[in-house]
Amino acid sequence: MNVLLGYDARGGYGHGDHVRVHEVGRRAAELAGVPRVLEATIPRDVVARLVKLVRVLRIPLRFDADAVRTAYTSRAAITHTVDVRRFAARKRAALAAHRSQVSGTGRIAPVLRVLVRIPAPVFGWLFGREWFVEAYAAAAPSDVVADVFRPVS
Repeated sequence: MNVLLGYDARGGYGHGDHVRVHEVGRRAAELAGVPRVLEATIPRDVVARLVKLVRVLRIPLRFDADAVRTAYTSRAAITHTVDVRRFAARKRAALAAHRSQVSGTGRIAPVLRVLVRIPAPVFGWLFGREWFVEAYAAAAPSDVVADVFRPVS
């Protein structure tokens, strides 16, 4: 195995399961000798823009403004970005499969209910990128890499 994918140390927005995936993934990579670990994340500025969009659309969302400023990753630390727009319908369906989060009463549920109903092209426009940080990279590259199998230089 050349690459293991996981979540960033904060589990993105702090979801306990995602934080645990990060911890277990890092340890598994260490034990198995996997040389590269890419951690899924989102640039903080993208999260801030999405929160503004949610407010403009008047979708109810309870969130901690300080948490939004510290969650995820600074854009300067991103090492890889992957265009996944062609998989927008599948990505939206995967999100919809999280039934308890979509139909529940959690703070993000109202937003999820809207997202799983928007047309795939719009969903792809909004969520057509995946971002990663290479865990053991000395520094972020000057050019962000588009292929998860290509290490940063």
